[in-house]
Amino acid sequence: MLNTYSKFEDILRPDRNAVAKGAILKSEGDESHARLYVVEGWLAASKLLEDGEQQIIEFILPGETYDPTATDGKTSFLQIEALCDAVIVSIDKTAWARLLQEDPDLRKAEREREIAAQARQSERMLRLGQASAETRIAYVLIEFCIRVSGRGTQCYGEFHVPINQRQLGEFTGLSSVHVCRTLRRLNRAGIIRTGDHMDILIEDLSALAELAQVDLAALRNGIAVGAA
Repeated sequence: MLNTYSKFEDILRPDRNAVAKGAILKSEGDESHARLYVVEGWLAASKLLEDGEQQIIEFILPGETYDPTATDGKTSFLQIEALCDAVIVSIDKTAWARLLQEDPDLRKAEREREIAAQARQSERMLRLGQASAETRIAYVLIEFCIRVSGRGTQCYGEFHVPINQRQLGEFTGLSSVHVCRTLRRLNRAGIIRTGDHMDILIEDLSALAELAQVDLAALRNGIAVGAA
């Protein structure tokens, strides 16, 4: 899997573009004819209501691709924002189809990525609809840990996410105040430790998994690309 994406990045190296933190790469309704590949940094895909309320649908991490194009084949169905300084490649859909056709390893890797993304979304939707704030936050912290830890083969306890508490709330369906209080409770309980700008140290992974209502091994196999 890693070799597949290394080769893929070599092909796309001349087309890399640096984008600044906060840059809006696509807004809802913008023209969209390409898939985005993240070389460095994090992107957020979100939907906005007319009153400005936002729901973050997904984070796109280094080594992942995302196509914001709607079924009309012409416009973006959501907003894509750079959460930190990032490097991306915009891949024309025709070129992308050709790459997949020519490289069975890449085709297999992308299929695994799509399945993992669907599994993550189902886990989050379950908790958005049925779970407490602590369960939602605990689950998302574990998901982040799995995704940033070597494509999910392990979940190391210390990591960084380039988001603030407001954005974490927009991902979990909670207010910033609710997120702040929940993180404070988890800190006081000795389950996690948070630093400035979302440095996360998981001090008691078993307790966090219990709060999230997950089996760590099963979750890792279900949501992490290449975990199996």
